[in-house]
Amino acid sequence: MPSTSYTPPSYYYGMPDMYMQMGYFPFPTPPAADTLNRHIVTPYAMAMASQCRYYLGQTDKMPLGAGGCSYAALANPAGSGVQLYINEFVLTNFSAQPQEAQIWFGATKSIVGAKTSNQVSPGYVQLSACPSAHGKILFASGSADIPRQGVTVSTRILPAMTTVPSEKGGHWILDPGTAVMVLLPARGESDSGEWLFAAGWWEQPVFG
Repeated sequence: MPSTSYTPPSYYYGMPDMYMQMGYFPFPTPPAADTLNRHIVTPYAMAMASQCRYYLGQTDKMPLGAGGCSYAALANPAGSGVQLYINEFVLTNFSAQPQEAQIWFGATKSIVGAKTSNQVSPGYVQLSACPSAHGKILFASGSADIPRQGVTVSTRILPAMTTVPSEKGGHWILDPGTAVMVLLPARGESDSGEWLFAAGWWEQPVFG
């Protein structure tokens, strides 16, 4: 039999080799080591602000040592139809002496003779203004009458010439007709300093 000039190739065209020659790799591709995080977490307070439901405000500076207690409150009026979710509150002591601050929860109607702050604004600042807040910031100084329909839940010390923030994140909730108040009791010694209360909260309709 005459010899042929055909020489078998040194490699074998199996099925995977054919796929590879066509540019297709039949085996699973290993996942990339670093995957992109496509999930963005939006803080709830930011979501409320974008819907014109977040508000913040403060009192005027209140004098200390005026012959009585001094207090400030975030109050939800009866019949407001909303709940107030407290995100944060801030206490500033302008005095050269440390001050005792009592945190109080109770009925809005028991806070009498207080002024209403007009320094309240939505957190979403735009030309077409958001609706006004239902919540009110109340304050008084030199008062002999301490609201009775409530309970003191916490006491804190405010260092001299210091601002003390407190983050709540919405887990303090005020139903219509309730309030949270910070009360500085009357002091025996003379103190000519001042203090200030500020708060941030969002509002949502009452359901059920």
